[in-house]
Amino acid sequence: MSVVCSSSAPQLYVQKQRINALVHRGENTGQLVLTSETCINAVKIDRIKPRLLEKKAHVFKNKVVVSGIIEKEIFFVDPENRVRFRDEKLPFSLAVDFPGLESDSRLEVQTHLLDAKVHFVLHPARFCLPGLLRQIVVAHLLVVVAEKRQLEVITHIDLFPRCFRPRRFSGQRVVLNNRKISYDERPLV
Repeated sequence: MSVVCSSSAPQLYVQKQRINALVHRGENTGQLVLTSETCINAVKIDRIKPRLLEKKAHVFKNKVVVSGIIEKEIFFVDPENRVRFRDEKLPFSLAVDFPGLESDSRLEVQTHLLDAKVHFVLHPARFCLPGLLRQIVVAHLLVVVAEKRQLEVITHIDLFPRCFRPRRFSGQRVVLNNRKISYDERPLV
């Protein structure tokens, strides 16, 4: 327990504890544009759902480079009118500027996919020829940089401290201010 003096109270008795925390250093949004062409035996595309599959971030001076894979789930109708499913993985790299950022081992980078949209054009399958699906994926990634630090936080404030009161048991004599006091009751805390 430590004592803190302030103008509002003569003495505050506080307990402090050190915790590990992430301190926000900055955040920025990066835009990613990927194009792909896929041969697919489809007459109609039902929907395409993109998602961020895996990611890895590297910190450089004034820059964070994010690389990873975006997976697209393609739901389509084949020439026999059956609904089919196919997935496709697209690797990507994205550089996001962070002015004043230095490479440090205490930095942690978090990457979040804000939104992803797919614009596509299907040239349908005809007779024996497979179709061609042209896609453009536009995704926005939020990159957050935080620093790992140890912070000292106050966990308890005691205005009337009991730290100088010893634990007493019955029959025990305690001397306070040159007076002898005896206790004959059950234990007190």
